[in-house]
Amino acid sequence: MSLTVSNVIKPVIQQYLGSLSHLLNEAKAFCEEKGIEEQALLQDRLAPDMHPLIWQFQMVSEFSARCAARLADVAIPEYPFEENSFDELQQRIQKIQDFVSTLDNEALDAGLQRNQQVPLPSGDKLEFRGPIYLSHFFMPNFFFHITTAYNILRKNGLALGKLDFIGQMPQ
Repeated sequence: MSLTVSNVIKPVIQQYLGSLSHLLNEAKAFCEEKGIEEQALLQDRLAPDMHPLIWQFQMVSEFSARCAARLADVAIPEYPFEENSFDELQQRIQKIQDFVSTLDNEALDAGLQRNQQVPLPSGDKLEFRGPIYLSHFFMPNFFFHITTAYNILRKNGLALGKLDFIGQMPQ
């Protein structure tokens, strides 16, 4: 099998969104076991100037949907950040997994041939060649937010290990 965007990006996104789903299950069980309010954990952060746990989960899913849509050259779906619970975050992750699974492999593969534009909150846009977008923008952001979510959970006492982070690898 040759290495293509579709046979890298789809499995990676699915694997790590699956990992996030597992982390949410662990966090929910931890809160129930310890008598901790979900919101207390969801609003925790590593440092005062960083975003909270709930936002980290939302951003991983957001980056996944946006990257896949840009590469496949389809409209970026809108998933507003309206979640307020572990269960709602689970639903968000499932929506993104469903969306990514429907994308055409050939369209995804063609995404590296196009420049990709990323709008910034300031109104400016970043523009990347396809391979640079994937390897130097999407992947670092994707893994940063997964790692940050994992670290917030560890900081709060969840007994998680590397396999909880990595999740179920494809065979």
